[in-house]
Amino acid sequence: MIVELQPSLGRALVVGGGVIALRKIESLVEAGFACLAVAPALRDEIQALPGVECEARPFEPEDMSRERWALVFACTDSREVNRDVGRQAREAGIPVVVTDAQAESTFFTPATLRDGPLAIAISTGGAAPAVTKALRAKIREALGEGWAARIEQAARERR
Repeated sequence: MIVELQPSLGRALVVGGGVIALRKIESLVEAGFACLAVAPALRDEIQALPGVECEARPFEPEDMSRERWALVFACTDSREVNRDVGRQAREAGIPVVVTDAQAESTFFTPATLRDGPLAIAISTGGAAPAVTKALRAKIREALGEGWAARIEQAARERR
């Protein structure tokens, strides 16, 4: 079952500022979440995203209790930091993805292919993110472009 997340579900804490954090934050913003990104170094692309508050500093334990987070993502290049963020989130009862340790995550995000109202999600339950990414690329290639326009036309005809 795929659940569409709505902005009313709150804010997400993303600990990390690299490529993986960028992908996670883009997905969260697309779903309507406001995000706080915390990392000593944050990619320019993260800082440019609407709805994203950025703090260029290390994660601190107080970050977890700063507010009631809807979701937490630990995606740094430090095993120690990711483990700590995951532990704190689990102890606080907050759903968490620890990108470098599937067993420490309490949920997984699918790779999603979107074209307008079309959304196709692929998941390996966190076991093989590279496989889901490769499958998404293959599906995108097989389907080709233009599905948004086709779906919109079909919706007009249906009405």
